[in-house]
Amino acid sequence: MAIVTAVGMFIVLLMGARVTATGSGEGCGTDWPLCHGEWLPADTYESLTEYSHRFVTGIEGIFVLITVILAWPLRKQFPSFRILVPGVGLTLIVQSLMGAAAVKWPTSPQVMATHFGISLICLGSAALIAFVLMEAKTGKPERPQVRATQQDALRWFRWLLIVTFVFSIVVAYTGAYVRHTGSELACTTWPTCHGEAIPNLDPTTPEGTQTIHRLSAGIISLMIVAITAIGWTFRDTRRDLWWIAIIALINVLLQSLVGRWVIYSGLALMATLTHAALMSTLFVTLAEGIRRTWPRSSTRYAATDAVRPRSSQAVTGD
Repeated sequence: MAIVTAVGMFIVLLMGARVTATGSGEGCGTDWPLCHGEWLPADTYESLTEYSHRFVTGIEGIFVLITVILAWPLRKQFPSFRILVPGVGLTLIVQSLMGAAAVKWPTSPQVMATHFGISLICLGSAALIAFVLMEAKTGKPERPQVRATQQDALRWFRWLLIVTFVFSIVVAYTGAYVRHTGSELACTTWPTCHGEAIPNLDPTTPEGTQTIHRLSAGIISLMIVAITAIGWTFRDTRRDLWWIAIIALINVLLQSLVGRWVIYSGLALMATLTHAALMSTLFVTLAEGIRRTWPRSSTRYAATDAVRPRSSQAVTGD
């Protein structure tokens, strides 16, 4: 159910991006949860797009509820569930309420941009629950220890992941703000804005809004390059961390190319959705990297019927 919930949240996030990209946010008027006062949507593209997003979000809410009910009793075995389980439940509730409020009472681009960030947190929480349970289910032994000479590098790696993870929320917010202010095509060239050597950083202008997002994306790209450089030192002892770094680097490079695609395609829907999808996978990758570098609890517990490894060996808490 955790896997289904994570996949479902990813779909909900993409459908929300589609609603924004196609301008279908008012496809059902100001009615919620009804659509123009009816239980079924009108026969228009905007109405069907908005209503399908609401319908899938409702189904996802059921998945989240089931996952919360099943996962919460496991919080003693998996201490991280004390944060992740309420995180996935509460963020979906907040996300749904913000979506409903946006329909009934049109709000500012700042609030709507925050909506995307909350969706990412919900997705990340659901994905980490699934990763923790899959790791326990396979009965894998303790993660290999890094060499004594790598301890400082591991701490730097962890903190750089944490800082990059937090900054990724800023990047996601600026990207969502660009969409909700209609500033996607404010700059007709890439990576510069109108070919200007000195960018416009005035956030009150469309060009400034777009440029700030691009600079934020450039900063996080450099941060991920640094993560990859440190991750290279773990390629023999902690290949999982090396792969986390490689996946993040590939993701951010693709994100940059897709950003160019968005501009020169004139906001092609596939380009916009791919941009949102890559931001989501980068967020989850960074979150998983933090989980894998976080100091593990020394408390050990026996496998339960709910999560039983294939071997009789105890599983280390996460």
